[in-house]
Amino acid sequence: MALEERIVAWSATRPTWQRDVMRRTAIGELLSEEDYDRLVDDIAVSKVGSEAVFGLEHFPKSAPEDPAVRILSILDTAHVNALSSARSLTFKPNGLTIIYGDNGSGKSGYARLLKRITRARHQEAVLSDVFRDTAEEKPTARLSVRVGERDKTVSWPEPQQHELQRMLFYDGACRDAYVAAESDFPYRPSALLVMDGLIRACVAVRSRIDSRLSENLRSATRLPVPPAEMRNTEVGRFLERLSGSASVEKLDELISQLDPTPHTIDDLKAREDLLGSADKRSERRSLERQAARLDALHRHINGLQSVIDGDALASLQKSRDELNALQDAANATAEAFESEPLPGVGSIAWKALWESARRFSREYAYANRPFPMVEDDSRCVLCQQTLDAAGRDRFSAFEIFVKEDTQKRLEKARQVHDREVETLRRLRVSPEMITQYLRDLHPTQRDVVVRCEALLDAYRNVRDHTVAALMDEREFPRFDIHPRTVLVQIADAAGNARELAASLDDPVLVQRQLSKVTAQRREHEFLLRVKDSRAKIVGEIARLREKQALEAAKAAAATGSITRKIKELSEDSITDVIRDAFTRETDRLRLERVTMSRTRGERGALLHRPRLVGARQDVKLPRVFSEGERTALGLAAFFTEAHLDTSRSALILDDPVTSLDHVRRELVAARLAAFAEDRQVIIFTHDVAFVADLKRESRGRGVAVAERSVVRSRGGDRKPGACTTEHPWKAKEVGARLNGLRMDLARIRRESQAWDDKTYEDAVGAWAGNLSETWESIFRQEIVGPILAEGGLEVRPMMVKAIARFADRDYREFDASYSRVSKWAKRHDKSALVNYVAPDVTELEKELETVDGWFKRVRRYKG
Repeated sequence: MALEERIVAWSATRPTWQRDVMRRTAIGELLSEEDYDRLVDDIAVSKVGSEAVFGLEHFPKSAPEDPAVRILSILDTAHVNALSSARSLTFKPNGLTIIYGDNGSGKSGYARLLKRITRARHQEAVLSDVFRDTAEEKPTARLSVRVGERDKTVSWPEPQQHELQRMLFYDGACRDAYVAAESDFPYRPSALLVMDGLIRACVAVRSRIDSRLSENLRSATRLPVPPAEMRNTEVGRFLERLSGSASVEKLDELISQLDPTPHTIDDLKAREDLLGSADKRSERRSLERQAARLDALHRHINGLQSVIDGDALASLQKSRDELNALQDAANATAEAFESEPLPGVGSIAWKALWESARRFSREYAYANRPFPMVEDDSRCVLCQQTLDAAGRDRFSAFEIFVKEDTQKRLEKARQVHDREVETLRRLRVSPEMITQYLRDLHPTQRDVVVRCEALLDAYRNVRDHTVAALMDEREFPRFDIHPRTVLVQIADAAGNARELAASLDDPVLVQRQLSKVTAQRREHEFLLRVKDSRAKIVGEIARLREKQALEAAKAAAATGSITRKIKELSEDSITDVIRDAFTRETDRLRLERVTMSRTRGERGALLHRPRLVGARQDVKLPRVFSEGERTALGLAAFFTEAHLDTSRSALILDDPVTSLDHVRRELVAARLAAFAEDRQVIIFTHDVAFVADLKRESRGRGVAVAERSVVRSRGGDRKPGACTTEHPWKAKEVGARLNGLRMDLARIRRESQAWDDKTYEDAVGAWAGNLSETWESIFRQEIVGPILAEGGLEVRPMMVKAIARFADRDYREFDASYSRVSKWAKRHDKSALVNYVAPDVTELEKELETVDGWFKRVRRYKG
């Protein structure tokens, strides 16, 4: 089973928050102090979910099938350190890109940004401009990358791109992580970084949990202590066994026992006084009256419910709907008379008139004869005119319309509806007798009275809203009244009153009742104390729950078992192949006779002790290694990891040769040039000599070199981070300098026609100064350099042949040209006795060709 698979399988045995930490570490997320604080906060309130997705897909893979990842450019940086550039920082996708920048130029700002998105043994947050930005400003950037042959743009910091972690980063802080004081063997399989992140999180979490547990203990609250007689009750047991798993719902259920009881504490005290009194006859009669009034109240509420309950209102709604439907049908029939001379036939007013006409005809005009009279000589009972044939037909049709079944049903439905509405409108929710009963019961049955009055108010509200809906022809409002609880309370109160009245004749029953009432009163008093302390009890449950969660998380955060697992995984994963690769890299950097000896595991790290082969003393290797050798050891570990990266993704190094001697610097340059033969290599440096070493080694291997520079802007604020696509003059080789001089000279020839003498003289002076420095660089690189490396620290006898071939003619040509150029340069003051005139462009071109020819000739002497 692969190492990553074993880690994922083992993670299934860990708590959810640890699996989440492993996932975040695997995808390259850097957990901050605030992240650890939030994690402990979530643990304390049990907010961490039951599931955490962590699988093989979260590991940065480096398998042969994974395409290489290369960085193409950094663009649109915002609040990244103090960087400010109008141009993007670009990188050559293949070969070597050397980014030169002086101290404070902003070079390391770009390096830190790349460090955050790549795989690095040490990580640090990217800061904003601490002198200009507020704490709310967050660094952002866009990066152009190439994954295989596909280009894409990535926004940083979101979303996280796992594939970018195939690129490897190295700087001084990474060196210290590779060569730790207690972990001397520098190489570590990248998959174990997940376990390292888990160890760091566990250490941070345990430290915070200890502080939180102390705070938790200090916040404990004193709660009501149940008296001895209450400890075996439900509420007593609840408080005696209070823990973080206690249910607040159960607490509220216990407290709610105060609500449905028919007695208050004052009621119970009154009953105790009653049961202890000598004369109980008048009390019996009072209790019997209470029971009778409670029975009447019970019957009244039942009667109200029969009128206003859901079924009754549904019936009323149905009768109104039927009435409306019949009215619509009658109206539809009446529409047949719309063609009559006068409108409104069939309306309610018209029907009233028709019925009046009917009574007048039967009682006066045509007594005891059919209505309507439609014989030939009949007259209209309304207008007294003789009816013609059309009039007689119209009267007959009107009568048929009025006597139709729809009309009869309509009248019947209206009568039923009106009767129901009138019943509802006249309903007396609180008649005088019930009001008086409630007043009489209030001193002894206050809780019952309050609940009854609330119920009667609800009935009154239903009645009023329903009547209003009937008047406005609106839909009935929905009400949900459940009187059952109140009815049960009333019935219980009536039964208790009768029971108490009956018991007053028996001394034994009186004593039994007195004991029962006293126990009830005490329980109610304690429940009342619990109710008043509810907030404190709920707070204490939350405190105990937090305490349990913190203690469980602290136990789970112990690093012993994690360290043992890391040791097991490390011993199986650090193979002989990896050890051999490390040995080869140390040999390349002149770290001789170094081997590895495993010692122990501590907090997740499998500690190894570098040991010198053949040493007679058992001494930790860093004690005998110099700073430079430690740097070489860190680079050897990084090169080992790069060698084992089969994806051949980008290597990015920031000032990698600090504290190295010239020999090892050249060895590092050679190794980096070798890596650049088949992958992208990016170097950030401020070391001019190292730049020359890199270019020389790359040229010897045929590796393309791209020049980039990071400088401070020329504006007034001199902001760092400005990007250019070539090295500054001091970092250029002789060939690049000569090409630059040639282009500058072409520009002078092209533009000088429009210049005055002063402008031309200044331009020639600056150009001549650069040519003079080029002469010095040629002498240093081609004559002295081949023989005395690094200022004389090493003599190369094989290069003395360059001096042997150096002829007198070479010296005379150099001396003459250098003298002429020095006179033209601005760095020399012109004598007032000499009327200096700047040479023309043709003369400058001739001098440049002299230098170029001399350089090519002397360069061949080394071969």
